[in-house]
Amino acid sequence: MTPEPNHGPRPKPTPPQLPTVPTLPTASAAAMPTRGPAPPVPAGPPGPEPPAALARLDALGARPFPERREHTATGTSGPGFHVARLWASGPLWDVDPADAAAARDQCVEELAALVALVSARRGEPVVHDLAEALERSAMGMPVPPPLELLSALVPRVYAWPDEGRWIAVGAGRPEFGQPCQVVGVIAEGPLPGGG
Repeated sequence: MTPEPNHGPRPKPTPPQLPTVPTLPTASAAAMPTRGPAPPVPAGPPGPEPPAALARLDALGARPFPERREHTATGTSGPGFHVARLWASGPLWDVDPADAAAARDQCVEELAALVALVSARRGEPVVHDLAEALERSAMGMPVPPPLELLSALVPRVYAWPDEGRWIAVGAGRPEFGQPCQVVGVIAEGPLPGGG
């Protein structure tokens, strides 16, 4: 019997290389908007695909304003305004603290991506703090819509003028256990905080 020829050790197969996918920088949970000084406008390129939140914001802008205030599963509309949830995490009841922190991080990333995309179309936004509107609402003083509604949802909005109306987006911590959310606004009138 003839032994098989020895050709030396066999080379190890090279594992396939996965393509590099660009991602948004991860924000810490501490970066979630609070009622302190306005943070700098989120910057940087969005991920490889535009977020679905942008399509929802565009669809919101195409809807007519109703004659009376009405509520839907995603938001509230009224004469001269729409306020709608554009993105939301799942409910945060009884979830692992790490999962809740990840949901807050994702909320910050969704807002940053949306602000970057709208800014690419419309320029730098005006950052409008809603603390005064919230305080006035709490004291029973009049606050124009939709600011009275917005101030209960988010601490501030990033806003852009749009030919006699304005567009804004914001995010904030909801009540304990509820989903984190990014909201969008289309409203008639002058830009809030625009001077």
